[in-house]
Amino acid sequence: MIRRAQPWLGTLVEVAIWDAPTEVAPDWSAAIQAAFQVIAQIHTCMSYHSEGSDIYAFNRAKTGTCLQLHPHTAAVLQTALQLQQQTGGIFDLRVASRLARLGLLPSQTRVPQYVPDQQAFRFVDDLCIEKLRDDWLDVGGIAKGYAVDQATKVLKNFAVQRACINAGGDLGVIGEHTISIRDPQFPTHMAMSLTLNQQCIASSASYFSERNRNTDLVETGAASVLIDGRNGDQISGGKSYSVIADQCMIADALTKLIAATGNPADACLDLWGARAIILPS
Repeated sequence: MIRRAQPWLGTLVEVAIWDAPTEVAPDWSAAIQAAFQVIAQIHTCMSYHSEGSDIYAFNRAKTGTCLQLHPHTAAVLQTALQLQQQTGGIFDLRVASRLARLGLLPSQTRVPQYVPDQQAFRFVDDLCIEKLRDDWLDVGGIAKGYAVDQATKVLKNFAVQRACINAGGDLGVIGEHTISIRDPQFPTHMAMSLTLNQQCIASSASYFSERNRNTDLVETGAASVLIDGRNGDQISGGKSYSVIADQCMIADALTKLIAATGNPADACLDLWGARAIILPS
């Protein structure tokens, strides 16, 4: 086995390959390097924090501005619009302003007021969007999953047969691999294990994200990064929400739906052939 980790997307991303070395790939280093290259590219395109990213440019643009996007960003924003509609507004990239007011995202300027049931942008063409209102975007709830999907494609192009990519709990599996899910009551312990076969899983919970903030610029008290887009309310409590799907991007996004509804049989899961696990059940 070969395993490497690098910090990207606000977390530690690990790529592990269990295939035995071959004459073509004596140690699989090239495959792992290529996987990290695409992850780095996605980070550069969509980082909330980094100047030069598409998201950074959008958040500082004036209403009415048209912005050209990298194909990675365009793919994520197209899917995000679809999920916003399918989840009835629960999944919404515009919760960036709520996270900023809670002190969970940095802000050096006036934070826009979050107004539910709005659209921040529209596609002018496949790679161009127009900013429709004074909103901020944060793709942290979907981009890690997208990065896992793209890195998985890279490894498959190298003919890797057994591997796992883990981006802060968003996992993509090539072949078969057994994974564990944390106990939300005791996060340093594992509550259950399950075997994935050519599948992805993402988990969301507030046990590591809840923290106290108390500044003149943000709301005070316990803050959870899980936000219900229908009303901007925080989703907190002692449960964890995991979704298994064919695409890690979809699993990543749908954990927010399940966290908000508490329904592991939500009809939206069927649209993507996904299933959910809530712990404790």
